[in-house]
This record gives sequence, C-alpha cells and structure tokens, in this order.
Amino acid sequence: MPSKMREKRFFKGIPQWEVAVGTGMSQARVSLIERGYVSPTDLDKQKIARVLKCKPEDIFPTEAK
Repeated sequence: MPSKMREKRFFKGIPQWEVAVGTGMSQARVSLIERGYVSPTDLDKQKIARVLKCKPEDIFPTEAK
C-alpha cells in the first residue's frame, strides 16, 4: 500500500528529487521516509508538506491512542 506522502506526490506530479531539493534532504532520506523505513521529524514533516502544498497531517496522519 503506497504511503500518503507517495500518493500525494504522485498525483501532484512531483518527483522525489524535487522534494529532496525543496526540503534540503537527500533523495535517499526522502525515499526512506516515503517507504516507512525512517520516521520523519516534525520539521521534516513541515518541509515535505510545504513542497507538496498541503498540511503535514494530510500526509502524516497521527495515530489514534
């Protein structure tokens, strides 16, 4: 199942490298976050959301406790 981040990026037609450049992260880190291998920091979430022109909670939903 694709992540919300990947889904949003795909439908907006934004390549991974563009997210990397826009956030100042490496493309490898963006890929790892997108695939769920690395948990993004709150700052990472804000940067990614800004590049994808959405709210952080749209692509990184908080889990219900």
